[in-house]
Amino acid sequence: FLITASLLLLIFKGLNYGVNANILKQNSGSAIIWSSLEQAYVPYGSEVITTKGLIYNIDPFVNFNYNNNRHSIKTRHLSVLNDNLNNGVDVGQSTSSKTYYIDYQWQKNIEKYNLRLTSGISYENVAANSDLFNGISKRQNSSLYTQLDRKWGKFNFSLGARYEDFSLKTEEKYYVNNDSIVDFNAAKPVFRTGANYQIFEGTFIRSSWGQGYRFPSMAELFISTQIADGIFVYPNPGLKPENGWSAELGLKQVVKYNSWLGYVDVAGFIMQYDDMMEFTFGSWAANITEDPNDPFSPSTNFYGAGFKSLNVGTTQINGIELSITGQGKINKNTV
Repeated sequence: FLITASLLLLIFKGLNYGVNANILKQNSGSAIIWSSLEQAYVPYGSEVITTKGLIYNIDPFVNFNYNNNRHSIKTRHLSVLNDNLNNGVDVGQSTSSKTYYIDYQWQKNIEKYNLRLTSGISYENVAANSDLFNGISKRQNSSLYTQLDRKWGKFNFSLGARYEDFSLKTEEKYYVNNDSIVDFNAAKPVFRTGANYQIFEGTFIRSSWGQGYRFPSMAELFISTQIADGIFVYPNPGLKPENGWSAELGLKQVVKYNSWLGYVDVAGFIMQYDDMMEFTFGSWAANITEDPNDPFSPSTNFYGAGFKSLNVGTTQINGIELSITGQGKINKNTV
């Protein structure tokens, strides 16, 4: 069940603050591997992981508007607790985490030049305690960002930049290139730009280009577990961050007929990823120490057969999207 609450207070003109909150309690079941092609949706070996979860977030915020300036502060405390069981037995896959997040944003409208400037800073701190990740891991993510939006008649243009900085620390020692490490750090700037132009009445053309950057998740770096009988997942602390870019060119046409209003949108896109991360099945015995008491030893798990997240290299995805949307009255009683 889900409970949502919200409180908004207006103190004086231009200033408001409040808090939003949610709490979610759930029971669910999942399976990683299906039994066979003929028995889809039948779990392999009847291995079903049931999860008893409790998630809640509290989000205080403050907004202040004055003389074409808008200041906003958004914060969040998020708590997640997942207790995973296999047929009522603890299988060592439970997780808990607490996240603290704050974002400050300043926006300035310069009406003389039809220009809007948006800048801000954000910070996120995550502490996770997980059987899957061999203990406690802490992650910090800081960023600075800015964006300019300008309008010239029927032409709209935007240009933005963001600097991301990640750091991750774990109580478990890992070996990368024969070095024992507990800290992982990475940082990178990314940029984006976009434009929109009204060709005719109801006809718009748009284009965009932007970069992306993703630091490996705790699961991809540190997960170490048996997800089903004889099926293992291994950690890979040597993963590199994933980065890439995407571009889009689209055309949108507004269509009006009697009381009906809709639009047709067609867009072509291209996405390219460098060092893309993907869970891959293989044999990882060369990276595992033989120990007859360890369920992850080669002699007890088909010589390291299982899944591990890898940097699979450069990946490119091209495509075309078409969407048609409309609304109107069928009769005076039906919309």
